[in-house]
Amino acid sequence: MELRPSVAGYAFDAAAFAALRVRLSNGALSQATARLPLAPAPLETLVPPPLRDFRTFAGRAGARVAESSRNLGSAAQRGRLALRHGRAAVLILNGGMATRFGGKPKGVVPVVHGEPESFLWVKLAQIAKLIREYDATIPVVLMHSFATQAASRLHLHDIDWAGIPRDMRFEFSQSIMPRVGVDAVPLQDLPGAASLPDSLLYCAPGHGDTLLRLRASGILRELRQAGVEHLLVSNVDNLGAELDPMLLGGHIQAVDAGAHMSVEVVRRAGDKGGCVAVVAGRPVIVEGFRMPEDVSLDAYPQFNTNTLWFWLSAIDRDFDLDWFPVERVVAGPQGKAMPVVQFEQLIGQVTEHLEAHYFEVDRERRFLPIKTREDLVEAAPRMRAMVKRLRSDTV
Repeated sequence: MELRPSVAGYAFDAAAFAALRVRLSNGALSQATARLPLAPAPLETLVPPPLRDFRTFAGRAGARVAESSRNLGSAAQRGRLALRHGRAAVLILNGGMATRFGGKPKGVVPVVHGEPESFLWVKLAQIAKLIREYDATIPVVLMHSFATQAASRLHLHDIDWAGIPRDMRFEFSQSIMPRVGVDAVPLQDLPGAASLPDSLLYCAPGHGDTLLRLRASGILRELRQAGVEHLLVSNVDNLGAELDPMLLGGHIQAVDAGAHMSVEVVRRAGDKGGCVAVVAGRPVIVEGFRMPEDVSLDAYPQFNTNTLWFWLSAIDRDFDLDWFPVERVVAGPQGKAMPVVQFEQLIGQVTEHLEAHYFEVDRERRFLPIKTREDLVEAAPRMRAMVKRLRSDTV
């Protein structure tokens, strides 16, 4: 099938979409088939578990305490050297469907009511501070979606990328997938679809296409040619996931020991969603919906924060990731509730293909996800303090 002209410029795998529709219609692809057949083993069953404790590192005072430890001090030194020599880059996941904050991409939403600083400004200002502090070259890559690209680019122009030098700015867009009804018929083929908005007919396919699109855009090759060896990937709404020299150094040490990537986890505290477990003898990220129905996530204490560190040499290839059907209810014509299915891939599933090491980090410092307006209101004191600190650093 062909996409509307308004979105035809985005990458679209028509063959994969056709195959997914067939599998959905004949029952080979469903929420039931997405589940693992058996409960995976907890991470602690591996001896030794590939898990390193970074929880003692909490802020600047904590850094001085933590660096009294030889191992953590060595990690911090390795990270600082990597920054000074331009060996690290950052990729910010700014995709999705821009539905949770009144139709605006979350990245452009102010983090403090009545103030101009946005999620994107904070994420970029954190990196700009490191660039100044280490006199470093730190390329910053933004991944948009068809639903976030236009507004985000306009906002980035207005804030001048929060001071990121122009030669360190990179952007690409993730691919696009048509939504279908529960009968597997594309919404764009329904009667009257011509009057429906792109944001209803299409979706971003999760974050599972991040590495594919990074490579296809040519940015991965450009980074490697510039001498970049490591990449931090984080969500635009997790303002705690900064490029930290100690964790960068810890990741480099893990790569030296045979890992291809590192994953930040926090101790589960009522969180719903992905965990770390052992599947086919490998420690991997498993999303909650893939667990057998009778399994309690409390048995898997490591919660995935979706903050990932990659060794670029290991991701310069294709990955065969599964597609999962995600059921949604959207507002259709005349505002009538419409059940739909969208096909998504998960970036965390790359742990099934790469050797991964896991860092247990301090929740208060490294994991500050803002998913709803209510989350933003609750985090207001921390947001104000963060913006105040970054403002002072830019003066």
